[in-house]
Amino acid sequence: MQEVRKVIILASRDKAPFYSLLGFQNVIVVDKNTVLQKILELKNRRDLAAILVEASIAREAGLDILGLNEKGLGPVVSMIPDDKHSISGDPKGYYIKFVSRIIGYVIGV
Repeated sequence: MQEVRKVIILASRDKAPFYSLLGFQNVIVVDKNTVLQKILELKNRRDLAAILVEASIAREAGLDILGLNEKGLGPVVSMIPDDKHSISGDPKGYYIKFVSRIIGYVIGV
């Protein structure tokens, strides 16, 4: 039986609908004050492949992404670009390719 794991997007309130429109089913709204607590909570889940945090929120919160990945097994934590260049053109194709590179296999949304 093939193991299925989820990808979670941690996004700002104004960009969360954008990720949902792209087809991502697991989008959680966070801000710079709640993002670290949410990541630590999600890191313990074994049904997740990756936790993707908007780069702007990660910068504002001062997150150490590499440090978060060193703490035990669990889903990979990475930043997802959310600048104007990244979300123009073909955003769905861009983010599907980005997520596939992070987790190491092709995803379907």
